[in-house]
Amino acid sequence: MANILLIEEIQPSRPRRGRHVIRKLMEQQGHKVLSVMADGEKLLMPTQDCDIAVVDVGQASGTGYTVTEQLRAAHGSMGILPLAGQEETAAQRVIGLQRGADFCEARPEQTDLLNAYIDVLLRRVASEVWRLDTKARTLRAPRNDAVEINVREVALLRALADSARNVVDRPTIAHAFGADWISFDERVLEKTVSRLRRKWRESTLGDLPLRTLHGVGYCFTEALQVH
Repeated sequence: MANILLIEEIQPSRPRRGRHVIRKLMEQQGHKVLSVMADGEKLLMPTQDCDIAVVDVGQASGTGYTVTEQLRAAHGSMGILPLAGQEETAAQRVIGLQRGADFCEARPEQTDLLNAYIDVLLRRVASEVWRLDTKARTLRAPRNDAVEINVREVALLRALADSARNVVDRPTIAHAFGADWISFDERVLEKTVSRLRRKWRESTLGDLPLRTLHGVGYCFTEALQVH
């Protein structure tokens, strides 16, 4: 699943239900969606480093393309999908592609079409991110073979992936292990981290981007997709 940045324009005339349709469709597919509002061409909060950005500002030309250009300049590998209005012409959509979009299509009414766009974008950005396969119990770095990991290591990495590169504290990880923090033996966590780092180093001859914040918790410093 992907971490998706959904950019929507403040439009008082647009029904509240309409503003949340796209978000709901993506969340139903298991994607993690962060909404950011735009007031004209100005984003009301800084963008985060997500896998894909969906720009839904009514008309793609104008504001949508300016936001697209800003995103491409700040996040070169991000997949960007501005949603055009039904009345916008093919020529107008081509301009979106020239401004940095991967696709520029009319706002889809069908879930399947939106999912197809996101799946294609994910295939493009997947080579740039780490991937955790929870069923196969493997961790794969960009352009590297997969390394087999155990159940506890999967639980650790999944908790870190859910944090989107932010620090995950020790109580949260204990909960991911199915343990109560009060009775949790922190040596179990330390041994899990140490074993995972050693396993990765022996298999790939490289270091795992797993950062320790002593007394606080851990952070996976690269984008990590969970499948």
